[in-house]
Formats: sequence, C-alpha cells, structure tokens
Amino acid sequence: MLLEVDHLVKMYVRQGKQFRALDAVSFSLEKGSWLNIVGESGSGKSTLSRLVCGLEKPDQGKIIFEGMDVAGLSLRQWRERYRKVQMIFQNPIASFHPRYPLLKSIRLGMENYRVSLEPGQFEQLMEECHLTPALLERYPHEVSGGECQRAACLRALCLSPELLVCDEVTSALDVSLRLEIGELLRNLVRHHHIACLFVTHDLLLARKLGGNLIVLQQGSIVEKGRTEDVFQSPREPYTKKLIDSIL
Repeated sequence: MLLEVDHLVKMYVRQGKQFRALDAVSFSLEKGSWLNIVGESGSGKSTLSRLVCGLEKPDQGKIIFEGMDVAGLSLRQWRERYRKVQMIFQNPIASFHPRYPLLKSIRLGMENYRVSLEPGQFEQLMEECHLTPALLERYPHEVSGGECQRAACLRALCLSPELLVCDEVTSALDVSLRLEIGELLRNLVRHHHIACLFVTHDLLLARKLGGNLIVLQQGSIVEKGRTEDVFQSPREPYTKKLIDSIL
C-alpha cells in the first residue's frame, strides 16, 4: 500500500472556539490508483490534501507513506520524502515564480531535489503535457490558466513522484478546460503508474474521471466506493443531495 491515512484529526480555532476540520478520516491508496475527494466548501477537502503533503501536521492520527508514518516528521525529514509526493495547486499562475520563465522554475525544482533526467526524457514529458519549448520560455502571466496548469503537471512529473495531490486544480479554469486538464492528469498518472488524490467540488468531472471516490461532510467520510457505483446507488442522504444538485 502506497498511502494509508488512519483516523486523521485536524483542529482549528474559529472565533475563539475549536472545531474539527477533519474527524477520524481513514482511507488507503494503492500505487497507480485514482481517488476523488468530493464535498461542499468547508467539508475538509483542502485540509486533507495539505496534511497528506506535509504542509500542515495533524493533531491526531497517522499518515503512512511507503510504510513510514510521516505525520510526525520534522520539516527537514519530510522534505527528503516530499519529492515523491507532489502537489498541484488550485491557482497555477500563483504557483510559479512571477519573475522567472516557466522553464526556469521547472529546472530549479529539479536542481533543488538533485534530479536529472535521461536524454530526451524532458522533451518526452513536455510533449505528454501538450507543451512546447516556446511556451515554456514565457512568464506565468503571459500564458493562459490551462497552459500554466499543464506546466505545473510537467514540473511535478519531472521529479518522478509516486503520488500526485491535486487540490481543486480545475476550479480556476474555464468550464471548457476543466475536463481537458482532468483527462490530461488521468492519462499521465495511468501512463506513469502514479497514484493520484484528486480533490474537487466538481462532481461531474469526478464521475468522468472514474476511479474511486470519497465523500466528505463536515470533516468526516460519509460515503466511499467506486466512483460510478456511488453515483448509481448513493447510500447517504448527503451524497444523494450532492448528486441531485448536478442532475
């Protein structure tokens, strides 16, 4: 098993009172598998993605990645493993250095982790992400959101990750581009046998991408299973409400 999340709890303080953003969340993810995380705003989706990526620490529970509990690692220890867990963010333009061309940011990420590619491998990955050398010479503000998100996919792939965490990566894009980027990611993780945690509020997109699905409500998992099975036969009223809202 690549990733095991065991009774994860995350507390925050709001208006002087504690509340649980995540409440005993547990699931597992095999290498090469796809898992959609869906739910309304405030359900805990982004909190979960940040914890899995080591950007925050849980208050309780375990995050076991490749057999090691990474929840309690120091920032320095986590950094050594972070190359294998890459996050693609909601705002692609803000995820790149504004004063560097896209290519320089990608190359700096590889240098930071001392990653080198085989001859021709970068060009192959660039082609898979539907990018060109000319586009990568542009600055983030000079390309579209979809082009910048494809560059973010390339940046992650260059580090040969085992797990991609995609946090609302299509929500800042035009509707016409959401399926394009979603299917690009789906094809990339299949081809490279990478696991993907795909966090989204777009249930139609989650259904089209398939795989498995977890429904979060107020920090708790209320339903999980194969994505199409959940859509065909939702058990919980909350899940039925979400599905009915898009039909």
